[in-house]
Amino acid sequence: MAAYSLGKAALTHLIRVLDLELRTKGIRVNAVAPQLIDNPKKTGPFSRRGDGALGHPRGDTQVIAFLAGDASAPVSGTILPTYGA
Repeated sequence: MAAYSLGKAALTHLIRVLDLELRTKGIRVNAVAPQLIDNPKKTGPFSRRGDGALGHPRGDTQVIAFLAGDASAPVSGTILPTYGA
């Protein structure tokens, strides 16, 4: 868990630093952090959300499409958690 957590922390910091460096050039930097998504290999104690359901990747693609579009122009330097649809 330590290596995994360290990797996540590094990515979080990278998103924020890139945002600060690139915002002045009109480049937005965001990330999507998918939570528990349904897939054939998802098993074990962390295979279900609190309500017993797994998300579907469709919800993540909608968030990514939003971030890539003009409507998200004010959003930069953030990490959006997604829970599928």
